[in-house]
Amino acid sequence: MSALRRLVALRDDRPAFVAVALLTFAALATYPAVDWYLRAIDVAPPFRFWDWGVYTNAVDRWLGDGAIYVEAEEGGGYHGGYLYPPIVLLAFAPFARALPFADAALAWQICTVVLLWIALQRLATALGLSVHPLERLAFLPAVVGFQPLLLSVKLGQTAAALGALLTFAASTSFRGRAYASGALTACCGLIKLPYAPAGAHLLANRDRFVGAVAGGVTLLALSVLAFGPDPHLAYLDVLAWGIEEGSNARSPRIWLPPYYRPLYSVPYSLPIRLLACLAIIGAVLRAAPRITREITALGFAAVPLLAPLTYAYYFVAALPAVVLLVAAELDRVDGRPALPLVGLLLLQVHSYGLRTLVETVPAWMPALILQPGLWGNLLLVGLAFVRVVAVGGPLSLRALPSVGER
Repeated sequence: MSALRRLVALRDDRPAFVAVALLTFAALATYPAVDWYLRAIDVAPPFRFWDWGVYTNAVDRWLGDGAIYVEAEEGGGYHGGYLYPPIVLLAFAPFARALPFADAALAWQICTVVLLWIALQRLATALGLSVHPLERLAFLPAVVGFQPLLLSVKLGQTAAALGALLTFAASTSFRGRAYASGALTACCGLIKLPYAPAGAHLLANRDRFVGAVAGGVTLLALSVLAFGPDPHLAYLDVLAWGIEEGSNARSPRIWLPPYYRPLYSVPYSLPIRLLACLAIIGAVLRAAPRITREITALGFAAVPLLAPLTYAYYFVAALPAVVLLVAAELDRVDGRPALPLVGLLLLQVHSYGLRTLVETVPAWMPALILQPGLWGNLLLVGLAFVRVVAVGGPLSLRALPSVGER
């Protein structure tokens, strides 16, 4: 049964879900046209690929004097500089060296967005959904129309590539390739350490955990062999600066499209994040023998919530979490499959919803609560956490079945 026919078949049993699903698809698929209008009135940013310039400059330095990490001259630490591990330059270099700046940036974004589109289809089919070829094509504008993803494309960011890695990690897990799932998750976390919460599902399966360790060690070894130890020692300074920078976030009222400050002005935000991570670890270890979709979704959705310094384009990591939660909720007699889609809609309207709110609500209103993405993020994490905690048991790390695990 195709995705559309399956949705229509649910109209009597789950009318709210069908209505929200259609609304969500319409909101995503039409957003590129909305973005065109917002750019025309100088509200949305243009396609300038600013961050791609940072990556190409790092490639040039690497092939030149070898200084990959350079502090800002005005004393701003590494702000505006290259912030990824050295080995990631190997992904940027073929585009940066073969094409002019704008063409290279556009080629990178097209390749990574298409990769994410394919990964989401693979995940959907791994979860048992049959997708007609025409539905696959219709799905593309909906992916491109996810506002945080489109924002990432404009900035020249890597959110699509990292989201694709996470989504492939999830789909390979459900296809019985646990080692590959763990390795892909580890690679994503090493490329961008704020994505570390996505590794929660590694604790639910010994094979995935072993694959993550092997994949992470292999990637690190290859990086040291290719670039030497010195850039990696310099990268430790970059990480230390990033943690410190994350504790001094600007108010979301000083609006920019990428702003997302989930714990802005909350005292002891870093310890709170650490405690939340420990709570997730404990919940996953207790529920490990029973469920996988909710565990994986919990880790993925927690990425934008728990990163030391996060931005709206981190919401791309939540896309596979939404797919996983919808599938899991549809299988429950008491499931609420519309809730993950409501969370997705809140992520979709975060940037310009925040702009509207900070311009209209009184100044005394706490900036923290004005962020639509925060409520969507909390909805996804909260739903997944409740489902995981509800299936508790003795703490353990076990090897679980890889084929057909749910």
